[in-house]
Amino acid sequence: MKFIKKIIFVVTILLGLNACKSFETQVLDDNDKVAVDEGQQEGSDPFTTNHGYIDDFKSFRGYWWGGAKVTPMVVGDTQVTVLSDAGNKYECWGLEFPAINMTVAPVLKIRARFEGNSVPTLGVSLKDVNGYDTNMDRPSARLKKGGYNDYYFNYTGKWKQSWPDMKTVDPKTIKDILFFVNPGKANWSGKIYIDYIKVVTVDSIPAKKARPEAATTPTEQSVETTPGGVSNTTENTPRSFPAINIDDFSGEIYSWWSGSIARIILTKDGNSLKADFDNVGPGSENFGRGFKSIDFIKTPIVKVRVKNTSTSPADLRLDLKDIDGNVTNAKPVVNKIETSPDFVDYYYDFTGKFEQSLPSKKAVNSSQILEMIFMVNAGEKAFSGSLYFNDIKAISVEDFNNKK
Repeated sequence: MKFIKKIIFVVTILLGLNACKSFETQVLDDNDKVAVDEGQQEGSDPFTTNHGYIDDFKSFRGYWWGGAKVTPMVVGDTQVTVLSDAGNKYECWGLEFPAINMTVAPVLKIRARFEGNSVPTLGVSLKDVNGYDTNMDRPSARLKKGGYNDYYFNYTGKWKQSWPDMKTVDPKTIKDILFFVNPGKANWSGKIYIDYIKVVTVDSIPAKKARPEAATTPTEQSVETTPGGVSNTTENTPRSFPAINIDDFSGEIYSWWSGSIARIILTKDGNSLKADFDNVGPGSENFGRGFKSIDFIKTPIVKVRVKNTSTSPADLRLDLKDIDGNVTNAKPVVNKIETSPDFVDYYYDFTGKFEQSLPSKKAVNSSQILEMIFMVNAGEKAFSGSLYFNDIKAISVEDFNNKK
C-alpha cells in the first residue's frame, strides 16, 4: 500500500509540474486532458460529499504538488507553502480532487495569511475534467498584512479559458485547483498559510455596506476596569458560561502570525509560545492568531497566562477582530506585565468595549469574534525582551469574579 501511494504521489507531482510551466513554454496536448467517465454528466454536490470543503487540512484529501520554486506542505491543520522568487513564470501549486459541480456555488472562500517583505497577490484557477482552465479572467485577491483573513474568489461569468486556445470551462466537472502568487508579475519570496478552502454560494460573500454607529448591545454590561484588570460589574447576577480554550500551546503554533517578522519572532517553547521582541512599541507592531468564531457576549473576558523574563515591564495590549474585520481599538484594553520568573494570570475585560474608532467608527460584532491581536508598548517607549504565553481562554464575568 505504501508503495502504491508513493507511485501516485510521484505521478501527481509530475502532472503538477507540467501544469505549471511558463505560459511562454507550456504546450498542452491530449495527454494533458482527463476524459469524463462514460455516462458521467456532472461532478458531485460539494456540500453533500464534503460539506463544501475542498480541503481543510484536518484529514487527507490528496497530494498537493508544487515545483522547484514552490513547496507546499501540510503542517498540523494548516497548509504552508514556501515560495522562492516565484511569480513571473506562473509557478504554482495545486491539488486534484474528485469532480464537483460548482454551478450553484461558484465561489471559493479561502482563509489565508502570508509572511514576506512585500504584499503578494494570490490568483486561483480551476480546471474541469477536460483540462480547461479558468485563466481568461482568473479571480485574484491582494492579501492583507497581519493575521488570517477570508478571501472570496467569484467565478461567476469567468468560466473561460483563453490560453492556449479559447474554451469554455465546465463548472459541473471541476476537479483541479491551482494557486499562483503574483502571476506574470514581480517574483515573490515568502510563505503562504492556508487554513481552509471551501466552496460557497454568491450570497455568502459579505456585503460591502456601512455598519450602524457603535453602540452597546442590550446583552453587554456596564463595567469599570481597574488598572490591574479587575472588573466591577453593575449587573447583580452575571450568568456563567463554560470557558472557551483559545490556545493552551500543547500543539503547534502555526495559527500564530507576526506582523513584523524581523522584530517579533514567535517560537514554541515546550507548552508555551515564546515571543521575542526587538525594539517594538512606537510603531504598534503586532502579532496574534485567528480561531473559530467565539461569542464574546457570553465570555467577554480573556484570561492570558504570561511570563515576562525581561528586565523591564511591558504594556501588553489585546484587540479583538470580528467577522467583518472590525477591531476593538476605540477603548484599548491593556495590562502591565511585570517581570517575573513565574507565569501570572492577566484578565482583559471587553465588556462594553466592542467598538472601533480607526480607520472609521464601527460597532464590533461581539457575537462573532475571529481573531486576537497583541501589541507591546504600542505608541510608547520601545521594548526589547521576551514574553512567554502558557494559556489563553475566553471566560464569563461570573468565572472572572470567582477567579476560575
